[in-house]
Amino acid sequence: MIVGFAEHVAGKTVLIAAAGCAAGVVLAQGLARAGAQVIVIDREDRRCQALARLVPGRIETLALDVLRPSVCARLGALWGQTPIDLLIHLQPLRMAARLGAVTLGIAGLSRALRPGLRAGQGRSLIVNAVPCAGAGAAERACRLGLDHLGGYLAQEAGGAQPVHTLRLLRAEGLRRGTTAALSVVLEPAIFLGFAPGGEGGVQSSCVTVCAACD
Repeated sequence: MIVGFAEHVAGKTVLIAAAGCAAGVVLAQGLARAGAQVIVIDREDRRCQALARLVPGRIETLALDVLRPSVCARLGALWGQTPIDLLIHLQPLRMAARLGAVTLGIAGLSRALRPGLRAGQGRSLIVNAVPCAGAGAAERACRLGLDHLGGYLAQEAGGAQPVHTLRLLRAEGLRRGTTAALSVVLEPAIFLGFAPGGEGGVQSSCVTVCAACD
């Protein structure tokens, strides 16, 4: 946990979309232990339940496919204006083989939950991966587009809801489960999601970290 940030995390409501991946484990567990109320969303209920068992009472579950526009719309209608402090998108990691659908899904879910983000004066965080050396043209193009999506979504929201992007270099390092690999995701996510920012602050940024560094 970043020194001085526990007070900004405690009591906050955090939604993690497509949480059933290594980064979801890191973020759900870290944020819940810091005092946030975390809602994990994934298409597989068993993965949601496994996450909930990490910090009982602090992690709630929703088994939903957030790449389906109708599902996103229904979730937004049910959620309404309940405040959201941070919405984390892990679709680019969880559904890496469907990056075109991921782009549309992130935009759709962001729009659906915009009233809740507005009510909580919240932020969004897109977690993307830097393409590996052997990545094809389509993957490179899609991931480049995802790097810019946050800025476009922030503009679309009229600058009232910041959207930041965290790019993971060598994202496969997360699967090793080392302390360095895990903290290098959690700490910048907390900073981008909860760093104090006054009126007129940065509405969009793109930060790259190496998930496999020591």
